[in-house]
Amino acid sequence: MSVVPSDGVSSPARIPGRSARFEPIRSVRTFETAVEHILEGLERARLREGDRLPNESELALQLGISKPTLRQALSVLQRAGVLTVRLGKTGGVFVASDLVPSEAISNAVALEERSVIDVLWGRRVLETSVVKYAVEVADASDYAELERSIEILRRHQGDRTPVMWADMMFHRTLVRATHNETMRAAMRSLERRLAPIRDAYSGGHFWDAHILDVHRRQMDAMRERALDELDEILDAHFRMLEDVFCEALPAKWEALFGRPGESGLR
Repeated sequence: MSVVPSDGVSSPARIPGRSARFEPIRSVRTFETAVEHILEGLERARLREGDRLPNESELALQLGISKPTLRQALSVLQRAGVLTVRLGKTGGVFVASDLVPSEAISNAVALEERSVIDVLWGRRVLETSVVKYAVEVADASDYAELERSIEILRRHQGDRTPVMWADMMFHRTLVRATHNETMRAAMRSLERRLAPIRDAYSGGHFWDAHILDVHRRQMDAMRERALDELDEILDAHFRMLEDVFCEALPAKWEALFGRPGESGLR
């Protein structure tokens, strides 16, 4: 079936109420890939300005990504003027424009990438300070909880979701070991910004053993107050996420994280 517009050129008719279907992401789970898949889904469904996308849960399920990663992608497309998000009972995610502004999307992606670099640098500074403070004040019960989180991680090797939960449990326990509410508040804020990045760029069973090893070595170095060794372990820990992010761009680690304040992005 086709419709004939006033210019006499026929085009495929849009089916009223037709819903978009979005292909699952099978490559690296990054927000950039999610942006591309959402745009492809809009084109396949011939959605137009004002049309509504599936709800957040359904869209994340169709794409095969988590909600934090999806929100990064939606933020980019909203910033570029492609989508709009409305709150309330009649709210949802809607198409804001029939046009796909490629340059605006590229700029929004670059802005998001700079935000990721900002968060990863902040993590290096804050988490290093928190760990070294915890070395001075952590007690036996704190180390017992760290050991418990490591044991949970060991038991769930090969199962990504529990591994990620156990990883976060280790970091939350570490922050509590400072016995300092200001530090805990600062790390909670960092964790909210780090969560979608960790979700988008980490993963794969090859991470499990590495995370387990790093956590064990970090806890041992803290107990022994081996600060030089601890610096090396923390650097290796931070590099895990940073290296995968650099690979996804692609960019050299030295260009993005070699010197503070120099992102290497144009």
